[in-house]
Amino acid sequence: MHASFPALFSLIFIFIGIGIISFGRNTAAKAKQSMSWPTTEGEVAHSAILYQTDTSATTDNATTYKADVVYRYKVHGKSYTSSKISFLDLAATTGRAASIVSRYPDNSVVQVYYNPTDPAESVLEPGDASGIQFLYLLGSIFGAAGLFFLIMSLTGHVHVH
Repeated sequence: MHASFPALFSLIFIFIGIGIISFGRNTAAKAKQSMSWPTTEGEVAHSAILYQTDTSATTDNATTYKADVVYRYKVHGKSYTSSKISFLDLAATTGRAASIVSRYPDNSVVQVYYNPTDPAESVLEPGDASGIQFLYLLGSIFGAAGLFFLIMSLTGHVHVH
């Protein structure tokens, strides 16, 4: 292997970290903007808890849960459908999914916040970006690990034979 491989590998980690943090910042900004979006009345077309069991060799039947809420709404006479509750929700517990489904039962009337420049983009819970801190942490870990290995490779502490 070429001597610059550890440095290139480190840069990949740094760029992944920057990408994750950038995604988090953009999502947080969009969530903040949604607080001032106009609203329209909508209706929940479907509301249920989805669950998936992962039976891979590394996990022992890990089950994840997701609230599956689909709603319809109209803006300026045009119909839209969405399933976005908030901008970011990384929680995958049965309690979190059940809480969301109970707030938005089938056929219920909901207040839909929509992007005035793109009405197809909407949320039911504006401003909510639960999980942003996790993205910042994950991006920081990738970036710090990449920076650490980059420094180690440039100072000769990492050797590839």
